[in-house]
Amino acid sequence: MASSSSSSSSTFKQIIKRDPTGQYVMYNEVIGRGQYKEVYKGFDSVNGTEIAWCVIFLQNTFGLSGIDLTYVCTENILLKRMDHENIVKCHTSWIDYRERSIYIITELFTSLSLRRYIKNHTLVDFKVVKSWCIQILKGLDYLHSRGIVHRDIKLDNIFISGNSGTVKIGDFGVAVYLKPGEFAGGIVGTPQYMAPELYHGLYNQLADIHSFGMCVLQMITRVFNLYLDQSIYRHSVYYLVKTGVKPTALNTVTDPQAKQFIERCLLPAASRPSAKELLNDPFLAPSVSATSTVRTNSCLIPCSVRDRVDGLLGVVKEVEFGDKKFKLLVKMKDAGIVRIELSVIYSVEGKEVDVKTEVDFSLETDNNIHQFVMKNIATKIKLSTEDVAVVTEFIDEVIKEVVYNQDFIPNKVLNARHWHGERSLSGDDNKTTKNERSSPRVWGRLMMPNRLRTFSF
Repeated sequence: MASSSSSSSSTFKQIIKRDPTGQYVMYNEVIGRGQYKEVYKGFDSVNGTEIAWCVIFLQNTFGLSGIDLTYVCTENILLKRMDHENIVKCHTSWIDYRERSIYIITELFTSLSLRRYIKNHTLVDFKVVKSWCIQILKGLDYLHSRGIVHRDIKLDNIFISGNSGTVKIGDFGVAVYLKPGEFAGGIVGTPQYMAPELYHGLYNQLADIHSFGMCVLQMITRVFNLYLDQSIYRHSVYYLVKTGVKPTALNTVTDPQAKQFIERCLLPAASRPSAKELLNDPFLAPSVSATSTVRTNSCLIPCSVRDRVDGLLGVVKEVEFGDKKFKLLVKMKDAGIVRIELSVIYSVEGKEVDVKTEVDFSLETDNNIHQFVMKNIATKIKLSTEDVAVVTEFIDEVIKEVVYNQDFIPNKVLNARHWHGERSLSGDDNKTTKNERSSPRVWGRLMMPNRLRTFSF
C-alpha cells in the first residue's frame, strides 16, 4: 500500500510558487530560458488551464532602483490589457520587490517558435512568409498604437501554431510604454536584431520595425546568424549594428519586392515606415498573376518548377473516371496533418472546367474518409455520388502511400486504426514488405496501370 501511494503521489507536479491571489501556481518544470529570465509551466486553478509563468530577474540585469521597478510594473500592467489575435495573451503581472523579480503570467503557447519552425521545414511556400509578415505587422501595429515598444522582436519571440498557421508575438519582458512623442533609452534586446539608434540612446516604436526587418531576412534566407561571416568576436556585432552595416545575407535575396521590403524596414529611423504603412507595401499585396514562388534555403525559384517540388514533398497522381479527370496532390503538412489538393477537370459545352479545393486531413481524428469527403469536399465542389466514391478511394490509397513513405510517423498515427478495415501500422501488423505495400492488391482497384498515372520527378 505504501509503495502504491508513493507511486501515485509522484505523478503530481511539484508546486513551487503561487501568485498573490492564489489563482495561479508555478510548477517545477522549466519550459524556456533566456539570458535574464526563466519560463515555467503553471496552472490556472480558477479556469482549469495551463499557463506560462515567466520570471525576469532584475537584480541580475538592470540594477533598477525602486522608482524604475515601479515604472516597469506599470508597463506590465498595460500588457495585461492587450487583447489581439497576434499577441500572446498576458493574464497578469506583478513585481516582487523582495526578490527583485517581475512575474508575468501568459497563455501557454505549446507550438514552436518561428525560428524552430523554419528550421524544421526545409521548404515553405513564399505566400506563407507573406502571411507571417502580415500577422506580425498587425500585432506590432496594435502594440505601437497603444504606446508599447516590444524591444526584443526576433524569431525566438514569435510563436506559431502549426495547425492553423497563426503567429503571435510573445515575451514582453523588456517592453516599454511611451507617451506620444516620447523616446525610450537604454540598450535592450538581442544584438543582431537591434536598431542602430538603440546604441545612441533615444528610440521609439520604429526600433521594432528594424528588428522585424531582420526577422523577414531570416525567413527568406534561412540565415540565422546574420553577422557570423562579418564578425569574429561578439563585440564586433555591436559595432556593425551601431554603424548601420547591413548583413551580407541581404545580397542573396533575389526577389526585388522582397529585398526592397526588407530594406525599407532597415532604413534610418527618420525614414523608416510604421507597421501600418508596411501593411500596404507591394510585397504584401495579393498576387495578381497565377504564378507564385517557392522558397528554398537561400533563393526563390519560379512556379514553373512548383509541381516538381510538390512531387518531392508528397504524391501527385491523376485518374480518369467517365468524362472527368481527377488530379490529386497529397503531402504531409505537419506531424499527423495531411494536405489534400484535389482538382476535378471536365468539359462543359466544349470548354474545359477545372474545379479545385484544398483541405487538411488529420490522421489522428478523421477516422472515416468517406464522411470526410462528404463533409469537406463534396459540398464545396458539388460531387455526384459516383464522384464521391471515386474520390474517397483515390484519397484513401494516396494517403496510405504518403504515410508509408514518411521517414517519421507519429506514434499516435502508428497506433491508430484510421481507415475502416485496416490493420494498425505498429507492432506485428507492420511486417509487410515495401513491395507488398506498393502492390495493386494493397492499393485497390484504382491502382491499375491503365487508369492511374503517377508523376515522379
